[in-house]
Amino acid sequence: MPAVRLSDVAKDAGVSLATASRVLNGSSRVPGKAVAEKVKASAAKLGYVPNAQAQALARSRSGLIGLVVHDIADPYFATIAREIQQQVFASQSQVLLTQTDREIDTEIRALRSLIAQQVDALVLVGSHRYGNDSDAALRTLLEGFARHGGRVVGVGQSLGVGRTIVPDNAAAAHELATALIVEGHRRFAVVQGIAGIPSAADRTGGYIAALTEAGIEPELSVEADLTRAGGYRLATRIQEHLAGAPAAEDLPLCVFAPADVMALGALGELRRHGIEVPGQVAVAGFGGVPDAADANPILTTIALPLQDMARQAVEWVLEQPPKGEGVPVDGSSSAEELAEAGPSEIHVRGDVLLRGSTALGDVG
Repeated sequence: MPAVRLSDVAKDAGVSLATASRVLNGSSRVPGKAVAEKVKASAAKLGYVPNAQAQALARSRSGLIGLVVHDIADPYFATIAREIQQQVFASQSQVLLTQTDREIDTEIRALRSLIAQQVDALVLVGSHRYGNDSDAALRTLLEGFARHGGRVVGVGQSLGVGRTIVPDNAAAAHELATALIVEGHRRFAVVQGIAGIPSAADRTGGYIAALTEAGIEPELSVEADLTRAGGYRLATRIQEHLAGAPAAEDLPLCVFAPADVMALGALGELRRHGIEVPGQVAVAGFGGVPDAADANPILTTIALPLQDMARQAVEWVLEQPPKGEGVPVDGSSSAEELAEAGPSEIHVRGDVLLRGSTALGDVG
């Protein structure tokens, strides 16, 4: 059955095609209340669905927000994406979601596709691995989008364009390591070698700095990805290390993974192989995802305000004027001036949550 056309609605309501379009496509030139209600009633009766392109033309905006994440199965990204979706939907806009698996070429293709869909804003949660030949191409793409009135918001890592919410990764990890030392931990393992991801490097760097200040060197350093599979790899290396370590150790080896999903993968894999957590190996993560509270034992972590970060991102997306309309919120006279003003960012702190996965009982 053919779709209901706008002309069908206009005919049923007894108004002109232009009047029906103004009512249903969101134009600022809306006719009287009685006429508008009559048009809406006809649209509802006939099952008419407005054309998105016509709405975008009438409103000078599409009402679409492009959201880019690494892996929607990772609870860190899923938590942020869900909150962004809810907040955007409440504003009568819609989210177009894509994931990139940290592949910059995939990210560039996704961004080009989203821009082609005439999104009003791009929200990038995390980012690709840096140090790639395509870095400049990504930066140019985002700068061009912002220069033409699009809004760019980053969550996690500074993009060098638009606005970004950045966790104080190094300071929080330093605080976590210090708390674990105060609890009595003296044997530590860390994850390093995650190339091109500044947030991971900052977390591990801050953690090791606290150990160094206490006169402690990590007993083990492991290279693994910031994924659940990377956590499995971490657990395997820990098993190998324990097999070759002295048998009579009073304290467990305390492992720091710079992402909760990785820590959860390691924790589960260790327990599947009969290694006691926290008896033989203590595990700490970073992020504060909801899944951390459901682990057995409950995961020690840095709890970032993930939902607040998502809400701040949406506030930035919605507070700036639509493309080609109004005056930028910072007082600039054009979208070009807003883009040229340079990137800005805010920093957020996380809370240290010492839980069962690192508990020492009466030790220390």
